[in-house]
Amino acid sequence: MANILAVDDETQVLRSIGRILEDAGHTVSLAASGEQALEHIKQQRPDLVVLDIVMPEMDGVEVCKRIRADPFLAKLPIIFLTAKGRPNDIAHGLDAGGDDYLTKPFEILELPARIRALLRRAPGGTLDPEAEYLEIQNLRLHSSRFEVWVAEQLVQLTPIEHRLLHCLMIHAGQPVATDQLLMNVWEYPAGVGDPKLVQVHIANLRAKIEPEPGSPRYIRNVRGHGYVVDF
Repeated sequence: MANILAVDDETQVLRSIGRILEDAGHTVSLAASGEQALEHIKQQRPDLVVLDIVMPEMDGVEVCKRIRADPFLAKLPIIFLTAKGRPNDIAHGLDAGGDDYLTKPFEILELPARIRALLRRAPGGTLDPEAEYLEIQNLRLHSSRFEVWVAEQLVQLTPIEHRLLHCLMIHAGQPVATDQLLMNVWEYPAGVGDPKLVQVHIANLRAKIEPEPGSPRYIRNVRGHGYVVDF
C-alpha cells in the first residue's frame, strides 16, 4: 500500500485520519502544521498527501502551491480534506493544484476509496511491482532473479543491489529519500541506519549499469530529495 502524509492542525482529527488510513493498510505519517508537512516531505517523499486547508500561519492552499512549485514534487498526489465545502472553496483548492477535495464530516470508507482512485490515476505513478520484468529506458530488471539487462547486456547484481534498483524503478519518476531506501531495502526502522550505506551501494550499482558512472544516466541524485530513476 501507500505511504501517506496526513496534515491537520486539530490533533483529534489528525489521529482519526491516521487510524482510518492505517486500517486501510497504508503507512501514515502525521503533521500538525503546514511547516511540519513541508519539512517532512523534504526528508521523506510520501506517495500522497491528505491536506487540511484551514491551519494557522500557513494554510493548506499555500502548502499545496509550494509543493506544486517544486519540480521534483509537482506530481505528488494531493487530496484536500477540509470543513470548507462551498463551491468557491473547492474551486480555490483545486486551482491551487489539489487533485481531489473531500469535505468534513465524511464517511469513513470514502477517504480510503478516494485515495485508491487517486493513486491509480496519479501521473508518473509506479510500475507494477508484481510484474516479472520492470523496464525503463534501456534497463530491464528481472523481479526475482538478480539480473538486469542494460542495453541488452546482462549484468549480475548482488541481492541488495537488486532490491535497491527494484525499489527505485517501481517509484520511477519520483525521488526516493535515503531514509526511505533504508526502510524499504534494508528494512531498518525509521531513523535507523547509516545514509553512507545507501551511498556506497548506489556507487556500486552505478559502476555496474552506468556507461559513465561519474555522469549517471539511469540513477540520478536529486539534491535534498534522494535518488530517482526517470522514465
